[in-house]
Amino acid sequence: MVIFQFVPSAADILAGFHPTVAFLFQYLLQFVILFFPLWFFVVDKYGTTLADFGFKKVPILQILKTVALCYLLYLVVSYIILTILSATGLELAGFQDQQSYLPSFGYDSIGLISAFIVIILVAPFLEELFFRGFIYRVFTKTWPVWLGSILTALLFALIHFQLQTIIPLFILGLILNFAYQKTGSVWTSVIFHSFNNAIAFALDLYLYYHPEFLENLQSLT
Repeated sequence: MVIFQFVPSAADILAGFHPTVAFLFQYLLQFVILFFPLWFFVVDKYGTTLADFGFKKVPILQILKTVALCYLLYLVVSYIILTILSATGLELAGFQDQQSYLPSFGYDSIGLISAFIVIILVAPFLEELFFRGFIYRVFTKTWPVWLGSILTALLFALIHFQLQTIIPLFILGLILNFAYQKTGSVWTSVIFHSFNNAIAFALDLYLYYHPEFLENLQSLT
């Protein structure tokens, strides 16, 4: 994606299209880079299916309970870290607000619909297929579970290219690993990932149309 910025005239060409086109083009490049080796060396070679990547059927009630537990855990851990930072006055460079993806799509109907599809439906499925369905399963077969989980979560955080939020993303990666481990199905981590992204999407959208909310919140503190 960085190299693409230096391709002659490429950025200028995409600038003439809707913002969604530029984002989807770069997302497609990332998809190809991540999944082509996986397809070539695993899927095509061995004829694997989704079941081979951990997409197993689990009772929906069990999935929903696990998702609720994981989200509560994510909130508690984040709250504890924020409380410690607030009490000590420390600032962590990697524990900042995550950059919104909505400006990359645009705020018209086409952009918002595209953002909804990509952020809530497509990205969680593809990312969980790659990280939990492949990376985590391979790592935990090669090394102890705790080490495989840490390495998978670290890669998950780095691949988002937002170093200012690497700590929350790392924590999220650990909890996604836990969600999968809890039920033995990647569908659980996909649903949790989608739910978490949906919350973030809704908050981003609300803050865009109600910017005074943050100002009022800051005045209270």
